Amino acid sequence: MPSDRGVVIIHWVPGRVRLAVPALRGDPARAEEIAELARACPSVVDARASAWAGSLTLEHEPDVPLEDVFSELAHIPELSGCSCRPIDGLTPSPCAAPAEPPSPGRTARLVVQAADRLNAASQVVPPAQVDLKLLVPALLVGSGMLQLLMRRSPGMPHWITLVKYGVDFFVVLNHGRIQSFFASASASAGAGAPTGGGAG
Repeated sequence: MPSDRGVVIIHWVPGRVRLAVPALRGDPARAEEIAELARACPSVVDARASAWAGSLTLEHEPDVPLEDVFSELAHIPELSGCSCRPIDGLTPSPCAAPAEPPSPGRTARLVVQAADRLNAASQVVPPAQVDLKLLVPALLVGSGMLQLLMRRSPGMPHWITLVKYGVDFFVVLNHGRIQSFFASASASAGAGAPTGGGAG
């Protein structure tokens, strides 16, 4: 949580609230002092502070409104701002929902996009001949063939599975290359064929 906002509600249910208190971060002694001061408040049942997380968790009487609990905490300097701000002002804005709901198709698209970005990044790193679209399938096929030849790895997937996944990955990741190869091969075969109009 950013420290310039001061105290922010991380989580709140009736009878329990967790606050982000940036002033607690990195100061275990002061964090325990603040927890002790909070436990002294009439409506607070228990308080736990974490200097590592910079947070304070309060358990309070469920029938006491949170505003009243914050008013009781106002004597603690690090928490004094809670009593003069509305609850909505202490709650961080909700995260934006994803534009598309989660689905297997969305997950597959994100994985392919991440693989494309990783592959593009690998092209920048010398040597430029490293192509993950070729390297990953080759590693799978190579692992399968090695397992077939060694026959000493019962814990690994069966060799045929590795070879199958390697070939499948190669076809999926290099679909454009394969299509352009066959298109150029058929175009060159068509250009080399006799037209049938030659004189005898």
